[in-house]
Amino acid sequence: MGKINQHFIMGRKVKVILQPVKFRKHLHVAVLCLSNPDLDEIIREFEDSEWSTGYRFWHIPLKKDTLRILINALKRNFIVDSSAFKDFQFKNESIEEQKVRRKIKTELPSSEQLKKIQNIEKVFIENGYSEGTAKVYCSLIKVFFGWFNGKREEDLTKEDILQHINKYVEQHSLTPNYRRLMLNAVGRYFKYSGRNDLSKLQL
Repeated sequence: MGKINQHFIMGRKVKVILQPVKFRKHLHVAVLCLSNPDLDEIIREFEDSEWSTGYRFWHIPLKKDTLRILINALKRNFIVDSSAFKDFQFKNESIEEQKVRRKIKTELPSSEQLKKIQNIEKVFIENGYSEGTAKVYCSLIKVFFGWFNGKREEDLTKEDILQHINKYVEQHSLTPNYRRLMLNAVGRYFKYSGRNDLSKLQL
């Protein structure tokens, strides 16, 4: 196919279909698509993602926030069909947890911070990240700086960041996978901002 943009086939975006599947007695989301290296890169960013050699598709443990992040990561470059989840009931989320999730609002970062995040997104792409991965990381970085308060960016310590992310994940009833993705995103942000002391964030 030569050097044709690999997100497109015959002038159209590649379609990705998301469907619930059972894997080892647990629900997973199957990612159905033609072979695509950029899609592979995005999926590998998710914890516990696996490639099924028999069925030839990627699949990821199904959680509501994981599905949301996955859709946002893919829709930048692909046509995403997630209609199989339109009326899907997530058993792990109670009515009380849904109410808490709706009550907690995330503020936007300052205009100065948003501009810096836009620049970091360009740096990510220049350093080999796909556009989809860069978008996912920057969306998580926006959440981090929009919700964090109490200290200027230059005064943040590793302990501040870890405590904040843990608190955010706990209050929003998010998964360990979301925590890992946010740690990766924020760590990479500080790496390219010149704060090497904050570039490797681990719990």
